[in-house]
Amino acid sequence: MNLDKRITFILNNETISAEVVPNLVALDYLRQNRSLTGSKEGCKEGDCGACSVILGEHVGDGLRYKAVTSCLLPMGELHGKHLVSIEGINLDDLSPIQSAMVDCGGTQCGYCTPGFIVAMTAGLMDESIPLDDSGADYAISGNLCRCTGYRSIKTAGRTAIKELKSLIVDRPRIDALCESGVLPIYFRGIPSRLGAIPPVQIDSTFKAPFVAGGTDLFVQRGEELPKQRASLLNMTPVNPIRNENSYIFIDAKESFESFGRNPIIKKYIPSITDYNDAIASWPIRERATLGGNICNASPIADMTTLLLAMNSEILISGPDSEYWLPLSKFYLGYKMLAKTPEERVLSIRFPEPEKGTFINWEKVSKRRVLDIATVNSAARLRVENGLIASATLTLGGVAATPLVLSDASKKLVGLPLTVEAIKPVIESAQSEFDPISDVRGDETYKRLLARQLLWVHFQMMMDEQIDQGAFDEALR
Repeated sequence: MNLDKRITFILNNETISAEVVPNLVALDYLRQNRSLTGSKEGCKEGDCGACSVILGEHVGDGLRYKAVTSCLLPMGELHGKHLVSIEGINLDDLSPIQSAMVDCGGTQCGYCTPGFIVAMTAGLMDESIPLDDSGADYAISGNLCRCTGYRSIKTAGRTAIKELKSLIVDRPRIDALCESGVLPIYFRGIPSRLGAIPPVQIDSTFKAPFVAGGTDLFVQRGEELPKQRASLLNMTPVNPIRNENSYIFIDAKESFESFGRNPIIKKYIPSITDYNDAIASWPIRERATLGGNICNASPIADMTTLLLAMNSEILISGPDSEYWLPLSKFYLGYKMLAKTPEERVLSIRFPEPEKGTFINWEKVSKRRVLDIATVNSAARLRVENGLIASATLTLGGVAATPLVLSDASKKLVGLPLTVEAIKPVIESAQSEFDPISDVRGDETYKRLLARQLLWVHFQMMMDEQIDQGAFDEALR
C-alpha cells in the first residue's frame, strides 16, 4: 500500500516538491533523506530540544515563525510552509547568537548547541516575544543541556538580545535580522515564494485515526505511524476564538500557545500565560492542540482539567450529524470516549464568565514545570454578596478520567466565603474519587495533594481577606 503524499514546501533555501510519507517525522526526513544532520536526535519525545527547527507559515496576512521539535512534526503537515534547520541559518561567519555562545562559553560537548541556536533565533523572529531577558529565557524553554548547566547559555541568549535590540526594535524583525547578520538574506523572499505554492487539502476522506498536534501520539507510536495510514489535519484553525451569544468559541485545532496568547482568553483567564508556562515548553505549546488534549483522554491532561472547570462543551461531527456534548460527559472510562472512531471534535465552547467569577488552575509534578502532573486541579467560582453563587471544581490524576467534583461543587453554592464554611465540603470531596498508586505517587499522597490543591483555589481567591491562621489550621 502506497502511503506517500506529494507536498511542496521550502526547506531552508530550497523549494521541494516530493512524495513523502505523511507520518514520517521531519527529524528523520532531515537526517536520513537530506543528510542534514545538524538537527540531533536526543529524546525523540519533544523534551530535550536537540532536534529543534524553525517553522514558518502564513498567519492572516503575514508570515509567522516559531520553534518546534522536529521529532514530533509530521512531514504531511509541511505543505506550503518553510522548514528551517540549523543549516538554513548558518552564514559564512558566525551570527551574533553563535558568537555569543562562543564568547560566553555556552557549549561543551556541543550536542545540544544547534537546538539552542535555532531556538534563540526563532525567539528573535517571533514579533510577540520581548527583546529582553525574559524573551531570551522564553525562547529556550524547550531545550536541555547535560554538560554546562544553564548560566552560560542563558547569558549568551541575553547578551545577543542586548547587542541586537537597538537594531531590531520597532522594525519588521525578519528584515532587521537579515541586515544584522542573524539570518541569511534569502529569508526576505520566503513570503512570496510560499505564496506561489498552491494550497492542498490535507484532510483525507478515508476512515482512519486523525492526527492533530501529535505531541503524545508520536511519542507513543512514532516508529510505527509512518507505516500506517492516518489522516493528518490541517493545523490552521478554521475560525478564530470569538465571543458569540454569551459563549466563548474555540476551534479544537487551536494550539496551547495561540490559546494562551489570545486577548479574549486572557481577559477571562488572566493567568493563562503562567499556566501555559507550567504545562509545556514553547515548542510543544506551538504543536499541542486543545482538541488533541481532550481526545487523548489522559486522566492528568492539564488543559482538559481547566476546560472542564470552565463548564465546556464540545462540538462533535460525524458522517451524518453534528451535536454539542458537555465535556464532563465525554469520558466514559479510562481512554474511553463518547464518540465513534469516525467522529471528530471540531470546536469547544464555554459560557462567558460573569462578573465576580474567579478562575484558577494548579498542578503538582516532580519537576516544577514542564512535567506530567501527579495531580492537577482547576476551579471556576462566582461570588455574589459574599456568598458562592456557582462553583465547578475539577481534579486530574485521581481517577481513570479527568474528573468534575459534582457533589462538592453543588455543596459550595450558597456558602459564605470562609474557611469554616468551606472546610467540610473540601473534606467530603475525598469521597468522590478513588486514586490508584503509580510511579508518580501512592494513593495517600494523591489524596493529600488533591485536598491541598482544592484549598489553594480558595486561598488564592480570598487572598487578603483570608484569616491565614485559620487557613493554616485547615491545611493540617
